[in-house]
Amino acid sequence: MVKIFVYGTLRKGVYNYERYLKGKDTYRYNGYIKGSLKTIKEKIYPAFLPEGSNLVIGEIHEVDETTAKTLDELECYFGKNNPDNEYNKELLDVYNQDGEKIDQAYVYVFNMTNPINKTIIGDEIECHDYVEHLKNIKAI
Repeated sequence: MVKIFVYGTLRKGVYNYERYLKGKDTYRYNGYIKGSLKTIKEKIYPAFLPEGSNLVIGEIHEVDETTAKTLDELECYFGKNNPDNEYNKELLDVYNQDGEKIDQAYVYVFNMTNPINKTIIGDEIECHDYVEHLKNIKAI
């Protein structure tokens, strides 16, 4: 089993959870990763960048290898250090709401070495919670 931390459209209650994870995962718990959450121009999914000390909310799930590979395809992850990756997959620390480390999990990190990504990165999601952001813009 593979631990993944999801912060965007793969979270419970959001459309990609229903399509890719529901019934194929074991939900563990909510947690936080340190960094920034940003919009992507003309997209309805976010970018996570491991910069700064903001706590970005998300969920840890465990998935089998087949589901993990399907998620790699969804996130346009073609392999470590591939310049065409939309997202890189990195093992990051996961924290509780007090900022104490509680676990590690794989996180899809927006690939800023991809030239296209540099042109489409948007504004900071100030609430650091993509589900709350979607509610605020009335997308869910």
